[in-house]
Amino acid sequence: MSYRLFGAETSAYSTKMRSYLTYKSFAFDWIPRTQDTEDEIKRVSRFATLPVLVTDTGYAVHDTTPLIEALEADRPEPSATPADPALGFLACVLEEYADSWLAKAVFHYRWGRKKDQKIAAQRAIEEYFTQSPPEDRKASEDRAIETMTGQLKLMQVDGDLGDVVEKSFKKFVKLLDDHLRKHLFIFGDRPSIADFAIAGQLIQMLKDPTPAKIIEKDGEFVAKWCEFMSAPTASGPFAALDDLKETLAPIFADDLAAFFLPWAAENLESSLAGAETFSVTLGKDAIQLAPLRSAARSFRELRRKFVAGQTVEALKAFTDAAGATVYLLRPQRQEQPPAPAPSADDGEEPVAGEVSADDETAAAPREDGEGVRRKRRRRRSGRGRGEGASTAEGSSADDASGEDASDEDGSSESSAVEAVAEAADDQSVAEDSAPAGDETPAEDRA
Repeated sequence: MSYRLFGAETSAYSTKMRSYLTYKSFAFDWIPRTQDTEDEIKRVSRFATLPVLVTDTGYAVHDTTPLIEALEADRPEPSATPADPALGFLACVLEEYADSWLAKAVFHYRWGRKKDQKIAAQRAIEEYFTQSPPEDRKASEDRAIETMTGQLKLMQVDGDLGDVVEKSFKKFVKLLDDHLRKHLFIFGDRPSIADFAIAGQLIQMLKDPTPAKIIEKDGEFVAKWCEFMSAPTASGPFAALDDLKETLAPIFADDLAAFFLPWAAENLESSLAGAETFSVTLGKDAIQLAPLRSAARSFRELRRKFVAGQTVEALKAFTDAAGATVYLLRPQRQEQPPAPAPSADDGEEPVAGEVSADDETAAAPREDGEGVRRKRRRRRSGRGRGEGASTAEGSSADDASGEDASDEDGSSESSAVEAVAEAADDQSVAEDSAPAGDETPAEDRA
């Protein structure tokens, strides 16, 4: 089984996925988004987001979290998921923290200051126009800046939350550096899903002057770890939680439980209630925000995992001590609103207005629900695999025979990725008629 990974050097999630595939020794071709590959990316993509992982049967998957979970299940070694249930859940929390919270810091620093804006725009133009540069380079850079700074409001980092994100980031760099001085990776001697997600964001920040100075000043070991995470290798097993607590607990207590978790919990509750705004205290700052529904969906899934694992004594003791448990359990309400009738496509309670297939980026316009159903039926009957991608286009020269490509491991991996693709279709059907709520834009838009 071989893959094609379409992405961009400016995309934290592309960096995350590429680093993971490299660590697991998956065969894949890295295809950066440029003027030469733009049309192909649009043809194979299911949504207007990056990265896009395409199987040799033409299935395209965007959402890195369920994709990595599926690949982990089908190729367990070298593992990126701690077998210890407490560590496994904490890794999921840190992955969500990176994808939903650190992503805001990346966007805020990159597009919130003129010096960073200019350098980011220059870099984006250089990476996209690889063959023939634009006639008016400055005009292209100015358009890039105008487009991306216009997204600061949608990311909610154009006001008070931007200041809060900076405080959180500066604290996190110091805490993570303290931890990495004692441990090669976050959970011991091998990288976890948390390492890939966090490094993906921080590697981007090392490219931008303002956050890079913060990391260079307070994160000497963080910077070295980011270099190593481009192509990491395991040097031993995951550690025991007791051996990590001394420096891992402050990350959760002083940063996540002070900033990220209160925001994520209130954001979810307000989304479920259909509220237009909510108030929350992050650190010492009381701010008011509109709910971000795609972030609510991913945090709701994290809560489900905690409910399933909270009977693990070590996990509950850790989250209690960090002040995190209160945010990971849904608060009891005196009056619960009537439960919505389940739809034919989604037995779970939908988050109102959810339209994003991946919390990482803006969603593309979708077809009506019946159109998606028709495509899904064609896929399941063996027709129309992918969105315009054919099997031949995804095959390598080594797989020319077709038969040889269907070895046991490759078939299993393909099935896992295709299952994630089908799940994305199932999710989209339930959301097709939903009003456009928050969109989470970034460099990860295809």
